[in-house]
Amino acid sequence: MLGISPQDVDSHARWIEGEGFPFPLLADVDKSVGEAFGAVGPPFGYRRSVFVIDREGVIRWQTVKLVGATWPKAKDLAKTIAKYA
Repeated sequence: MLGISPQDVDSHARWIEGEGFPFPLLADVDKSVGEAFGAVGPPFGYRRSVFVIDREGVIRWQTVKLVGATWPKAKDLAKTIAKYA
């Protein structure tokens, strides 16, 4: 499992330490990966998104949100990811 966001590696390290995030976060500072998955757009830029992709590269589950206000809790996301991973 991987996470990805447009912040740099240093900000990821601080966030992982504070939140206890259980897997690596990749930095997409140029937003090219986010754009390829339809997770970047106006007016907010990078949208809060989760894509569960199996070993064959098939997207099995996804959620894309404009803002984090309705974002599920990390423990609930972990359960969803484990179900499809």
